[in-house]
Amino acid sequence: MKYHRLVENAAHPNGFWGKMMIKSMNKNHSQLTDWALDHIKINKTDIILDVGCGGGRTVDKLCSFVGNGKVFGIDYSELCVKKTEKFNRKNILCNKAKIIQSTVSELPFEDEKFNYVIAVETFYFWPDKINDLREIYRTLKHGGKILLVFEMVKKPEEPEKWEKIEKRLGISAVSKEEITDFLLRSGYQDIRSYVNSSKNWLCLTAEKE
Repeated sequence: MKYHRLVENAAHPNGFWGKMMIKSMNKNHSQLTDWALDHIKINKTDIILDVGCGGGRTVDKLCSFVGNGKVFGIDYSELCVKKTEKFNRKNILCNKAKIIQSTVSELPFEDEKFNYVIAVETFYFWPDKINDLREIYRTLKHGGKILLVFEMVKKPEEPEKWEKIEKRLGISAVSKEEITDFLLRSGYQDIRSYVNSSKNWLCLTAEKE
């Protein structure tokens, strides 16, 4: 029962079990995020967006890369916004970070603002994936990149691995081919994929021309 209540708060953390899920996200996604960030080169002046900032650890990691740049985090969960702000209190006071309650479908940012937009384990929950990728594309600078990071990856030899979580949350695990297709249909170029075979992790980068 505890496991089910925890998993049910993955999509929109709220209340006690939401707090537990946020704590779990910060801990369990840390190594995955570090691995994925090794595949991009962040400059000190870059402006970065973390979509679905959860508990705020990824925002904090990104702040360690930027000097005169800035990291924005969005989440549609009010609890996640509060937890991320608390986790990044010093970064916010130094004007290195800003956290906003928002949805990926309507980003509260002007065109061509970001050098990077990053999403760690959140793509599954996006309501309209093509529209949402295009909305991110709108906010990327020319030459800017998106980084999508996944742990729930389909494997032909284990077709039912994620079935229980998929059914409980109404989401689907992904494959490299599916994500590549979404990115192509959304206008992105120079799509590159990276796999950690020992962990079955996947990340993809794609660029706005």
